[in-house]
Amino acid sequence: MIKNILFIFLVLLYSKSSLANNIKIISDKLEIVRSKNVSIFSGKVYALEDNMKIWSDELILTSSKDEKTIKRINAKNNVKILREQLSIIGDEAVYDPLKNELTVIGEVKVSENDNIILCDEIIIDLENSSSIMKSETTRRVEAIIISED
Repeated sequence: MIKNILFIFLVLLYSKSSLANNIKIISDKLEIVRSKNVSIFSGKVYALEDNMKIWSDELILTSSKDEKTIKRINAKNNVKILREQLSIIGDEAVYDPLKNELTVIGEVKVSENDNIILCDEIIIDLENSSSIMKSETTRRVEAIIISED
């Protein structure tokens, strides 16, 4: 318990003092590599930024050289993302806060309301609410759309 509180304190201190974006991250372990501007969170990772929640086994946060902005968030293994009514499950996700773009790869399952889309990759422009879904040639994009009559 004390270890978790210490990690939360360090993350909040690091985030508030050196990054422009507000992000709260909770994990079992945190490794900071200042020479590369990288923070590696591992073990039951939970991250919250504005209206987006991310769960994963590992989350790598990369900041700019001046440590004032977050350049990239990379979530790996058992990734689950919630944003408003949208739920995305996949193997790996990359979030670019500067472009406000989210890419999820692996066995991707996208759910919104009762609608489900299965694919290998989804690229979401969060600012313009547009998406591109792709799959390998052996597996096609599959959509289950529930219409309200």
